[in-house]
Amino acid sequence: MKSILVVLGHIMLIVSLHAATNEAQEFISNGHGEYDYDEDSGRGPSEWGNLKPEWALCKKGKMQSPVDLTNVTVKLVSDSDVVYAEYQPSFTTLLNRGHDVALEWKGDAGSIEINGVEYRLQQVHWHAPSEHTIRGKRYELERHAVHVNSDTNEIAVISVLYKIGRNDPFLFKLRRYLKTMVETNVNETFPGIINPSDTTCHDDESFYRYTGSLTTPPCSEGVIWTVQRKIRTVSRRQVDLLLNVVHGNENARPLQAVNKREMFLYVSCKGTGWDLILNPLQYIQRKLFYSSG
Repeated sequence: MKSILVVLGHIMLIVSLHAATNEAQEFISNGHGEYDYDEDSGRGPSEWGNLKPEWALCKKGKMQSPVDLTNVTVKLVSDSDVVYAEYQPSFTTLLNRGHDVALEWKGDAGSIEINGVEYRLQQVHWHAPSEHTIRGKRYELERHAVHVNSDTNEIAVISVLYKIGRNDPFLFKLRRYLKTMVETNVNETFPGIINPSDTTCHDDESFYRYTGSLTTPPCSEGVIWTVQRKIRTVSRRQVDLLLNVVHGNENARPLQAVNKREMFLYVSCKGTGWDLILNPLQYIQRKLFYSSG
């Protein structure tokens, strides 16, 4: 009897979480198939804001994404306001959404916390080439982990940029399912239970932070962007496999105007060179203390 109640409890939790985020999921995924990235098609990025009234922000918005993150516009900040992640394994579905490949978690896959606000993980998807650039450089791939606040439907995205190099371990785990989608032309596969922590990187705590928008229609604003500073590696074969799922079509929105928005670079002050820049007095005191010992 007790085990039955536990199972029912899990089912009720999954149903409630699904109901709370269903609107946000439609909000994020709405429009796939009704726009593209080809400027010659009449449905490319410069025309998104004209395709539907509810997509007007794609053309008229003042806080749009992606942007270029440069030393000129970015303000250095010490390592406060970090992202706290509490993920847990959950069932997944791998989808070809027409313009991108997305891995969606079904049920409760955990959450992140930013400024004391909880955002629950919904899905990750990939853009090739990268949408954000750093000091004008565009990379070969960008991964977005999309999180939604279940009370307000506000969105927070964790972004990782990739250059060509060694295999990305997480994509390596998905290779069999991606190949199946290419070879059989199916739009949905089921990788099973995946721990979202497998997608995260723990060896660097520096990141960019700014307020922007969804990079696809309806281009809704107020999205909290966290772009990890460290560039990861992915193999050319892995990038090509992602593109082959969506028939070779690249899916990066052009850069948008910053419009005097504040861009922040949060850095880890642990005795590195950044410590000297951000806290010179503390840096000197610490150096004197350790040298005297």
